[in-house]
This record gives sequence, C-alpha cells and structure tokens, in this order.
Amino acid sequence: MTENKLFTSALLQRSVGRFRARPLQDRRNIWLWCLGAAVLILISYLIVPSMYRSTSVLLTVVGGIGALAFYLHRRHAEDARLVKELLKEFNERYDKLNNDLQLACWRDARFEEETKLLFIKYFNLCAEEWLFWRAGYIYDPVWEAWKNGMKQYSKDARVITLWDKEVESDSYYGFNFRQVTS
Repeated sequence: MTENKLFTSALLQRSVGRFRARPLQDRRNIWLWCLGAAVLILISYLIVPSMYRSTSVLLTVVGGIGALAFYLHRRHAEDARLVKELLKEFNERYDKLNNDLQLACWRDARFEEETKLLFIKYFNLCAEEWLFWRAGYIYDPVWEAWKNGMKQYSKDARVITLWDKEVESDSYYGFNFRQVTS
C-alpha cells in the first residue's frame, strides 16, 4: 500500500510539474476560437424558435465575443513584447558575464572573491530565467538552450561548491541549480 501511495504521489508531482501557465502559446489561436464560438451562437440563434429570438441579444453576444478576441489578441501582443524584452535583457546580462565565467572555469586556481561574486550574479540570472520560464513567458526551446549553458558550469566542482553555499540563503525563488543541470 505504501509503494502505491509513493507511486501515486510521484505521478501527481510529475503531472503537476508539467502543468504550467503558457500565456503566449495558449493565446495563439484566439481568433479561431472566437470565430467558432460566434458560428455556434449563430447556429443556436437559427435553431431557436422565432418567437424567442432577439436580434439585439445576438448582436450583443457576437459583439462581446469580438471584444473578447480583440482584448486577448492585444494581451498576446503585450506578452510577446515582454518576452522580447526579457530575452534581450537576459542575453545582455549573460553576455557581460560570459567571458569572465569561462575564464574562471578554465583556470585551475581557487575562485577569488570577485569570481565568486560573478557566479552569484550568474545564479541570480539563472533563477530569474527559471522563474519566467515557470510562469510561461519563456519558450521551452529557449529554456532548454539556457539549461544546456548552465550544464557546462555545473561540471566544475568549484561552481557546485559555491552553489551549495548559496542555496542555503534560500534567495533564488525556489530555483535549484543542481536539479536543473542534472
């Protein structure tokens, strides 16, 4: 019985972990959905006996569907703009860190305080990227590419040691560098 509960719990956690908000992907076909809803309303209007039909109600409902479609389309455009800004900001921040991080990993010496601070900035960047990915604002292929970049640093024992000290601060929004890179 205990094994069954553990299996069910693990299955539920995996399912819930996969279920995330996807603001951009979910709104991709909004015009098609609203057109379908309007067609269904029109068909319903034609099926209803004429004594119960109201042209003003029909126009109000179809107009409401159109207004909803316009609103959701506009939200989609705003979200797309946000994603573009996020990607630009994240990539610029990484570009500023990348050369120094690479050089630090190529050296065999202990990390100096300045290098540790660079990696802490990198961990913060990774946590913010993860947070926006979990919220659905970063596409999965982009996140996978970023994860692959994180994996190169996770191969360095000094980076993992630093992460293990940093994670104790619990200041990374629930992000776990070890889990992401394993």
